Amino acid sequence: MAMKPDPSDQIPEPENGPRPVSRRALLRGALAAAGAGVAGAVGLQAQKDPLLGGTGRGGEVPFKTPLGALDYIDHKQYIHNMEIISFVEGVRFSGGEPLMAMWAKGSRRLLPASGGWFDITEPKKPFFVKAAGTGRVGGCVSYNTKLRKWLSVTSAGQPNTSASPQYPYGQWDKAYRDKQMAYTGLRGIRVSDITDPLKPNLLCEFSTGKTGSGTHMNFYDGGKYAYLDAGFSDQLRMENAQRANSNALMIVDMTDPANVKEVSRWWHPGQLLSEEEEYKKFIFAGDHSSWPCSHGAPTVPVRVEDGGKVGYGGFGHFGMMVFDFTDITKPKLFGKVRWEYETMGSIPYHTCYPVIADNNPRLQGLVLGNPEIVLPDCREPYKPAQVIDVKDPRNPRVIGLFPRPVAPPDAPYTDFCMARGRFGTHNIFPWVAPGTSRPEFVAYACFNAGHRVYDISDPTHPKEVAWFVGARTSSIDDYEAYFRDGSESLFVEWDRNLLWVSTHTGSYCLSTPSLGKPVLEARKIAKWTTAHCNRGWDDQTAASVYFGRSLSELV
Repeated sequence: MAMKPDPSDQIPEPENGPRPVSRRALLRGALAAAGAGVAGAVGLQAQKDPLLGGTGRGGEVPFKTPLGALDYIDHKQYIHNMEIISFVEGVRFSGGEPLMAMWAKGSRRLLPASGGWFDITEPKKPFFVKAAGTGRVGGCVSYNTKLRKWLSVTSAGQPNTSASPQYPYGQWDKAYRDKQMAYTGLRGIRVSDITDPLKPNLLCEFSTGKTGSGTHMNFYDGGKYAYLDAGFSDQLRMENAQRANSNALMIVDMTDPANVKEVSRWWHPGQLLSEEEEYKKFIFAGDHSSWPCSHGAPTVPVRVEDGGKVGYGGFGHFGMMVFDFTDITKPKLFGKVRWEYETMGSIPYHTCYPVIADNNPRLQGLVLGNPEIVLPDCREPYKPAQVIDVKDPRNPRVIGLFPRPVAPPDAPYTDFCMARGRFGTHNIFPWVAPGTSRPEFVAYACFNAGHRVYDISDPTHPKEVAWFVGARTSSIDDYEAYFRDGSESLFVEWDRNLLWVSTHTGSYCLSTPSLGKPVLEARKIAKWTTAHCNRGWDDQTAASVYFGRSLSELV
């Protein structure tokens, strides 16, 4: 898509001739023109717009790397108030993106890993096991009660237009954008039967549209509906360099997972390219760095078929959406909350995690709004994770901010900004996990800041209580390696008081006093954190832990 001239660039010259142009304005205009790849048009216009500082678009990320940044990657490990139980080099599992990841039967516990599973049945001796079959392992891993089968829902779509030294402006390099958009594969989801986890069987390939990005981070907990973070059209606008177009919401019917059907779709007003006037109402419109886009499909605490009506989804700079699913065929909003401060760059709302607090009234009615930093070396503003009060779904409000991770006192840098690579939150632990959730315990994977553990007993003042920064192995000379070298995923086993963390070096099993004494033996899962996931999921599980069934399941 060709770049359109910015209306703000069209400023008439004064009647008495051109304005004088300062040396600083000329330099700014030349640099902006070179970076944007439109040197002729923008460079000439910059000379006409000295009062706007160059291009007329204002400041843009990427900002400069801090002067104190290291010129190497620190390979040391740092740990506080945690212990390492085991480590497997070279194995990376997925967890937290999406919010359900564990396959289990009896005492056997598996987490998805590239090409197979990470078997964590024995905490001291975890190992990788390969899977072979027609289906896919990963994505949403859920037990479908009616079918009595384990299913995985994995994403498929066109490649990202990630900013890099070769393409520093990502999608705003037209040739690079066109190349990525020429992708001819599936844009949508693949559904596989993983009842036998080592022989996944492909059931369906569902397309969300012939154009667009496909899907990224979906939500499917084994019920009737799946909620897709879907780019169903190339007409969904995007500012950030990382993607050629954006994602919105698509809901599909999973009654027959071999024949998935669309139920409805929703996008934020202004998100379509045809909704230009609506989009211009947002202060980030046209900044080439913000994220006007869904990142994670909504988390739905109570299934719609069981009477649930509410879902919480991250829509980047548009905000955290509180969805009204009263009519699943016509999604709408109860309300939303936006991060109103530093708006440029990154993803202010990446994942939305409803706190499970059945026995803790103070922590009920809360959602954690989790951002994601996109660029390395602090070249965009830092954004904190948030505690959001959603007791009134029509008026969600931020009541607490998580503290910024502090560099270890013996590290060779004073701030993680200087450590190179991405710094900020990424994934939280999955919402569906074995045992009873501890609502005051929160853990995040924070890229180069490692894994951080917090106590939100007072939700207005979260406190950091433990952290682990695994040894990094990348080189400063390899951008792709150090960009990705850090902590990305994690999983909490509440019934064994274990924290599993995945880094680009490998996967660790950790314990911390914040969770309690670890259980280091294999253990049969008695129940899951989410009540509706306990319906008949395992014929080895005692009936006393089943939490009842919906009317539709009793018929």
